[in-house]
Amino acid sequence: MASIVIAKGKLRAAISPELGAGIADFAVQGPSSFYYPLMRRAAPEETNASLLGSFIMAPWANRIRGARFVFEGKEIVLKVNTADGTAQHGDVRKRAWNVVKQDASSVALAYESAAHADSNWPWKYQCRVEYSVDEGGLHARLSVHNTDTRAFPTGCGHHPYFSRRLWDDRDVIQLRAPVSGRYPLKNACAIGPAAPDDLSRRLGTLAEVPDEHIDTVFAGFGGEAELRWPSSGVTLRMKASANMNHLVVFAPHANGKSGTPLPFIAVEPQTQVNDAFNLEATGVSGTGTMVLQPGEALETECRFMVETGSQS
Repeated sequence: MASIVIAKGKLRAAISPELGAGIADFAVQGPSSFYYPLMRRAAPEETNASLLGSFIMAPWANRIRGARFVFEGKEIVLKVNTADGTAQHGDVRKRAWNVVKQDASSVALAYESAAHADSNWPWKYQCRVEYSVDEGGLHARLSVHNTDTRAFPTGCGHHPYFSRRLWDDRDVIQLRAPVSGRYPLKNACAIGPAAPDDLSRRLGTLAEVPDEHIDTVFAGFGGEAELRWPSSGVTLRMKASANMNHLVVFAPHANGKSGTPLPFIAVEPQTQVNDAFNLEATGVSGTGTMVLQPGEALETECRFMVETGSQS
C-alpha cells in the first residue's frame, strides 16, 4: 500500500501503513513552494521501517537486554531482533497496520497483535495511532491497549529523525530539551539511575548540537523540546504528554566516529527508559514502565508544531 498523504496549509505528512504506521515524510513548504523535509524523507516505496522519518515503538520502547526480563516472577523470553542481542524498538514498526479512517488532513490506523502468529510479545494487545495535520503542526495520538486476560508491562514512544538542514545550507541545527539527568549505559541499555551531567545540563538551553556522535537516554523530560534551523528561519516545538518523560537523543556520525555527522538527528520522546523492565528489577525507580490490567490502555500524545519566517 502506498503512503497516505495528509496536509494542511504549508505542512504535509505521508504515513506508511505497511511499515508500522510510521511517518515517511513530514515537510514544510519553503522557497519556490518546494516541500522541505523537517523529518528525514524516506525513499519512494521504502521497505525498511528503520529508514522512515519516524517510527512507532511499542509495546516497549528502545531495547530489552538479552531479549528477556522477569514479570510477576516469570521469565519472559522474546526473539532477538538485532545484532547486539537485544529485542529492539518494540514489535510494531515492521508490521502492517490497518487504516481505520482517513480524510484530507488526518488518518487513524490500528494494529492487532492477535492477528500475527509470530508476534514477539506473549500477551495480546492493540495499538492505535491517530495523525492529524493543521496549519500549526502534526499531532500524533498513540495508545497501547491490553486485549489479553492477563496484566502485562508496557511502554511506547516515537523515533523521529530530524533533518540537520532545511533550505539554507548555512543551517546548523539547534536543540533545547530540558531534562533532569542522563542514564549510564552499557550497550545502549541503562544500567543505573540517571544523574545530571554536562550534556543533560546543556540541553536546558537552546544550542547547537555538539559535533560528536551521541546516542543516549535522559530522565526527567518535561515533554517540551525545541529544534531550530536558524538560517532557514524555522522552529519546531515538540510537546509530548506528561507520561512521555524519557528522551533519547541520537546524533549519529558515520560508523559511530565523531567528525562525519549524518544528515539527521533523532529526538525521541518515550514513556520508559531503555531496558526499563530489567533496570526496574535492580531496584531503580522511575523507569516509566506501566502495568496494564486487562482492558486498560497506555495513552500518549505528541505534537510537532512548526513556525516559519522568524529566527527569534
